[in-house]
Amino acid sequence: MNVLESKGHSSRDMNRYITTKNDTDVQKTMDLLSLLSKLHALKIFTLAKDGIKSHIGTHSEIGLTKKQYYCRLNQLVKAGLLVKYDDMYNHTTLGKIIYHDYLLRLEKDISNSKHMEMVDVLNQSSKFSKDEIKEIFPNMR
Repeated sequence: MNVLESKGHSSRDMNRYITTKNDTDVQKTMDLLSLLSKLHALKIFTLAKDGIKSHIGTHSEIGLTKKQYYCRLNQLVKAGLLVKYDDMYNHTTLGKIIYHDYLLRLEKDISNSKHMEMVDVLNQSSKFSKDEIKEIFPNMR
């Protein structure tokens, strides 16, 4: 018995809860991706891996206007990706996960795109088995 059932909710209520929760998660994902697709937000988010010192000239040091910098910084904080500790902006736990598990991985995959194209070509041909292709490119999925 789950929490909703124990509180007297029907399976229809549970399905509505699950759908609403999934919709909320999808919306949050879309919002994060939308924010990180903006050049200035991605630049600030990437620089925050080592912490960004909070002082008057920070925006100009990274080539942004005050408005651009503070607008994107505020959005990153509100999205739960950055947090201010003392005089530094750092990644939150979610920010660290997104940075290390997704952004760095994506950069690595992009740099290996030529190898991926080769794997795709080999997969489409009938000359090599899947095992042979995996032998040639062991790190490709």
